[in-house]
Amino acid sequence: MRFPFCFCLFLSMLHFSDGCNLSDHSELTKVTGYTGGSVLLPCSCADLQSTVKTFTWKHYYNREDQWNEVFQDDNRTDRLKLFNQNSPANLSLLISDLRKEDEGEYSCYTSQTYTYVRVTIKGCDLDKNKPTAKVKGYSGESVVLPCSCTELQAKPEQLTWTFTAPNKNSEEIYPYEQSERVTGRLRLLNEISPGNLSLQISNLTKEDQGEYRCSVSSQQHINIRLRVQEELYFQSICLSTNKPAKNREESSTTTQHTGGIRRKQPQILH
Repeated sequence: MRFPFCFCLFLSMLHFSDGCNLSDHSELTKVTGYTGGSVLLPCSCADLQSTVKTFTWKHYYNREDQWNEVFQDDNRTDRLKLFNQNSPANLSLLISDLRKEDEGEYSCYTSQTYTYVRVTIKGCDLDKNKPTAKVKGYSGESVVLPCSCTELQAKPEQLTWTFTAPNKNSEEIYPYEQSERVTGRLRLLNEISPGNLSLQISNLTKEDQGEYRCSVSSQQHINIRLRVQEELYFQSICLSTNKPAKNREESSTTTQHTGGIRRKQPQILH
């Protein structure tokens, strides 16, 4: 009579010592992210009441042909986050500020099982076949120089805007303004879409005319040619005509507009 009892007790102890068995451990999970964004790598115990003593996240590096523990990589430990402090059975890994080097195979290991996650990172690529864009602006107004990633959700790992005036050397104007001439007049239009790299120039002057280059790497850039024209004004010539009326004099004024620069003109009376 004692044998069945001991056998059941043994099975109960065995089940308790099993710890965390991962859910979907036999399936490959595919996750897609964008440079500059975040991605969540799922991993959790099938039994949410399980207690996990040890577990490890590893990343397969093609260049080294080996699996390395992600938290031993000093270059990205500040970009990694776990959730097991509040939920012990949730072993998922969050990677922020994604880079192309984060792409590849990941594995979540416990003492019992493991699971695989394949991460694909889409970066910022420019349309290299796009011809030089020609943009026209007017003195005193604003203009937008167009530049964008093919994936608007992707943030470039680096971005540079340079300017070359006629018969002069090029100078960097974003992110480092090498000339005080443009200080306070530039704005990058990436507030909504990280991949929108367009540059707005305010209060245009003739000195802003020239060649601009938007670069995300040494191999990827697009060129924009900006032409600045003087703002068109109209001059007004007022002609005042006095006509006799029955009881009083009435004065009527007609206005003629001619093209040119706006100047203060005296009235011409007839």
